[in-house]
Amino acid sequence: MARVLVVEDEPSIVTVVRYHLENAGFDGLFASDAGHGWRLMVSDVPDVAVVDIGLPTDDGWGLLEKMRGDDRFKDVPAIVLTGRSASEVGQRIADLKCEYMGKPFAATALLSRIRHLIDGSGRHPDGVTPRSDSIRVELVSIGVVLLLDGYRIEGQVYLPPELGRFSDAWESVMRDHRHFVPVTDARVTTPDGSHAIAGPAFIEVRKEDVRAVFPMDVFPG
Repeated sequence: MARVLVVEDEPSIVTVVRYHLENAGFDGLFASDAGHGWRLMVSDVPDVAVVDIGLPTDDGWGLLEKMRGDDRFKDVPAIVLTGRSASEVGQRIADLKCEYMGKPFAATALLSRIRHLIDGSGRHPDGVTPRSDSIRVELVSIGVVLLLDGYRIEGQVYLPPELGRFSDAWESVMRDHRHFVPVTDARVTTPDGSHAIAGPAFIEVRKEDVRAVFPMDVFPG
């Protein structure tokens, strides 16, 4: 059974992550601060570490730097959890050979990343190799209206289901590594929706071009 160390101080996040790890068959080790996280790591080397950099007392950066400076843990794959944007912390994360995951995030997306890291590192406990489909994430289709400069796009986007609020689910999409948002069954119109421009079955919208987004059922008009 793969061991995943999670160093996170927000109880609500710990509860959700613990539930999903256990249901996916992982052995979760949990700490709420860097000191406890280090003690758990020393006593039971994890296959993957998930570290929030905004921890009380000593922040997560210190723990990650300590890991990378120790031969026992320098090659342990690590995921950084943070509410800061990739542009703010991306270089430091890359220097520490870690992966970025912005808050809020979908637990299914975190599981996907964990499985992918275990698969890529060759750290398969008991000789078990993850199934090739293990990195797929279950998403739900939501009708949205995207407002851009000069036109708008109506269509279906795919969001993580366990983030109950639309705003949190959309933010998790905007924070992932992709530069584009895929939209299916799209309808491109003028800004007021009065004139159709195109109706592609699939279109990729550049994230930086999106000025606003609404669920289709609450769009003001």
